[in-house]
Amino acid sequence: MGNLKIIMNHQMNTTVVSNQFIDQYMLQANGEYVKIYLFVLRCVNHTDSSLSIKELAMRFDHTVSYILTALEYWEKAGLIRLRYDGKELQSIEFLDHFDTPDAQAATAESAATVADTSDTAAQISNVPYERRSYSADEKDRFLHDKDFEKASFVTQTYFKRLLGPSQLESLIFIYDQLGFDSEMIDYLIEYCTARGKRSMRYAEAVAIEWKKKGISTVAEAKSMTSLNSCVYYGVIKTFGISNRSLVEEERAFVDKWISSYRLSEELILEACKRTIRATGKPEFAYADSILKNWYSGGVQSMKDVALLDEKHQQRMSETGKTAKRRTSLRSSRNYDMEELERQLISSGSSTS
Repeated sequence: MGNLKIIMNHQMNTTVVSNQFIDQYMLQANGEYVKIYLFVLRCVNHTDSSLSIKELAMRFDHTVSYILTALEYWEKAGLIRLRYDGKELQSIEFLDHFDTPDAQAATAESAATVADTSDTAAQISNVPYERRSYSADEKDRFLHDKDFEKASFVTQTYFKRLLGPSQLESLIFIYDQLGFDSEMIDYLIEYCTARGKRSMRYAEAVAIEWKKKGISTVAEAKSMTSLNSCVYYGVIKTFGISNRSLVEEERAFVDKWISSYRLSEELILEACKRTIRATGKPEFAYADSILKNWYSGGVQSMKDVALLDEKHQQRMSETGKTAKRRTSLRSSRNYDMEELERQLISSGSSTS
């Protein structure tokens, strides 16, 4: 029998969505953000139709600001590029991310912590660290390894989900072939999460970059990253933020402490510790008031902070003594008035 001839009598009216989008991006995103992304993607197939941010806002019953926030989320994820004319959004460009997944972005960002460079997909694919296949028995052996079990637990805690088969293999690759112990993986995953990246492909790409640069300990990884990255990580850890990255307003505070106040990481983290002790929560405005005071006072080191603390204690002590004297004086005056009143009464009685 010959081959069948397949005939389609109607024009295809579909929107193609990558499996990678579903597996790596959709599950982590806000549901409304996903709907907005899919609708804009659909509009790519209808270039003759007009589309504006206001129309999107009306269609989804959201504000214009919310629509822009959703689009900016996908831009940060590396799926689209927004182009503006002044403050007005002019175009939305869908990027070719399917052949070069977010591992490419991870490599570029990791390299940018040392120098302002960008890597290509070829550089990613040509790294001398190719993941080998692991048998079921080998995977089971890793799952019963205490150190790997700790690394797996940390990863799932930060990513807020269980690791799938391919993600587990990626973690085994980092642990086994790249030689990262649980402590190193802990810092690696926290480093990625702090940048809003909860993807094992991203973590794997960062780990490869660190390995290529000879980074094998947490101390070396910290020294390699830029000052900003170290401070961001320190603030996140000191404030006990483990389930999200810093939002724009919080990052603005940290940027001010680094760039405007020009204070050291040690001083910034000390202010964060004092904030937690005083308020019990990551209150960035409170920490800013401490650092602003130190900046105005010319503080450059923890020794300067100790001197300020000592002066503060002296002022508090003097204030306490003054308050005590005033209280004593008021008590004395009250006693004198009572005594005077008794004397007057006694004097009146004697004259009568």
